[in-house]
Amino acid sequence: MKNKKIILTSVATLMAIGTIFPFGLQAHTVQAADSSVRKTVMHNSIAYDKDGNKTGQKYYTYGSISVDPTPVTINGNQYYKISGKDQYVKVTNIDGVKRKVTHNAYIYRTSTQRTPYGMTASSKKWKLSKGETITTYGGYYTFKNGKHYFKVGGPRKQYVRTYNLGPVIRTNTPTSSNTSSTPTTRTPNTTTNNTNAEEATVTVQNVAGLANIYNNQGRAIQKNIKAGTKFIVDRFEVTSFADQFPPTAADSGFYRIKGTDTWIPALAVTVNKKLVKHDYNNEHYGYIKFINDTDVYNADGTMQNHNGTKIVKQGGHIKVDKLVYIWVPSENKAELFYHLVGTKFYATGNVDQIEVGNNAYVKASDVEFINQGLTLTPSNTPEEAQAAAKK
Repeated sequence: MKNKKIILTSVATLMAIGTIFPFGLQAHTVQAADSSVRKTVMHNSIAYDKDGNKTGQKYYTYGSISVDPTPVTINGNQYYKISGKDQYVKVTNIDGVKRKVTHNAYIYRTSTQRTPYGMTASSKKWKLSKGETITTYGGYYTFKNGKHYFKVGGPRKQYVRTYNLGPVIRTNTPTSSNTSSTPTTRTPNTTTNNTNAEEATVTVQNVAGLANIYNNQGRAIQKNIKAGTKFIVDRFEVTSFADQFPPTAADSGFYRIKGTDTWIPALAVTVNKKLVKHDYNNEHYGYIKFINDTDVYNADGTMQNHNGTKIVKQGGHIKVDKLVYIWVPSENKAELFYHLVGTKFYATGNVDQIEVGNNAYVKASDVEFINQGLTLTPSNTPEEAQAAAKK
């Protein structure tokens, strides 16, 4: 979907960064921050107060609202604050999230009527192909036919069945630049010498062993950066590779160097302003724990054979990325399952670990969902699981 963005340019104060950047990185000018941004609501949104309680206010689809540019976290979820009010709306109802198309999918305007996706003649298409990436907004809608659909566009009604889409792979919430797929405009003001909502300047300190630049796999690609070197950064995150580092460094987070996919540890720098601290795992996964010894299933509802061993009862937080109904032939019914992100787990009996592969599931009734990270919702219905199994 291609949305035209109207950008009202504001006066910016250019800040010269004097230090030469290593390995060819170019210096970036620092733009003035705006006090608020205008955003389009893409999914009906309930407003909450700072404690996460409903206020009774509701903002409706395609309405325009002014919000503070930096999201805040309330009870583990990200919200935009309505400028000048003690009201907060979920960022996913505005910016949306990215998902992969897992099955070829039609776009619907009602439960029985299809519609093209896209707003221009060149972009319109009637079907999404497996492997494409698409933006969805907010939670799913249940249509009259009882099936679930995610909103994928507007202002024309455009919906895709949740069954055909995978879990969230990343968010659309802007960082240093406005990357939202919804139309936004900025409200100019006279503030100068500040960075954008998620843009700051960091200065390298003389920290032995930490003043390195890392790629997105956690490998050092530039070591011993000179103290005093400055970088413009556009994201602060406990990264996906953080667990390769000692706990203190991992939990302190990393700054992403603007315009790259390279990172510098927070412990190695000082920063000129506070940025929102993201957590990659919490923004991409839900978590369960094994409250019983647990059987593992395949995507077709058959139980994996591990010679009588199961995943052993344990208290660790285990990553999951999908909640789905699967038809279980041996039980002649659909059960709700979590898809496991990991492939090796501690096991019962004399076996230390079992290898379950990349397409393994456990029954939701056998585990406990932990209130951390993404809140997963079923991507299909029991009836859809049964129909898929009988094809």
